[in-house]
Amino acid sequence: MRKPLNYRKHIYYILFFLATIFLCSCKSDKPKGILSHEQMEHVLTDIHVVDGSLADKMMVPDTMFKYGNAQYTQIFKQHNIDSGDFKKSFKYYTNRPDELFEIYDKVIADIKVRVDSATKVREKRQKVELARQMKENERIAKRAADSIARLNKAKADSLKKKIEKKKATGKTKLRKDKNVIPRK
Repeated sequence: MRKPLNYRKHIYYILFFLATIFLCSCKSDKPKGILSHEQMEHVLTDIHVVDGSLADKMMVPDTMFKYGNAQYTQIFKQHNIDSGDFKKSFKYYTNRPDELFEIYDKVIADIKVRVDSATKVREKRQKVELARQMKENERIAKRAADSIARLNKAKADSLKKKIEKKKATGKTKLRKDKNVIPRK
């Protein structure tokens, strides 16, 4: 004998509600206004770069406010967020350390890439500067050698002229030195 139709309907209702509960449980528990992992990664990377640049400034009580506040505000504008969104997101991720560690692993990798590229640029600039200095030193050395050569040539010419002048006038004098043997 067949089960009544009402019983089948009852099973379908139960399955429908179980499927609804199952699908609702898959919903993300991230509240509105929380930055995505990628956005948070980019914002934190920029913030840590600014922190590093502020480390070079002389630390007086208002240094962070004076130098950092404008830079942090610029970062938030660049990423189309405000400080409230960042604070809310940071608090959210600090309560979920596994997600925060994933974000910071990417932040660290990004900063390493930036440092490596900055190092390459610095090394390239140093090579260019060293080549420029070497070229300048060679130019100075050549100039000095030319000056010395001109001086020596001028002295030699001057001595030749004096000797020729004395020969022409017939007033060549021989010095009597102890080491010179007199002619007979």
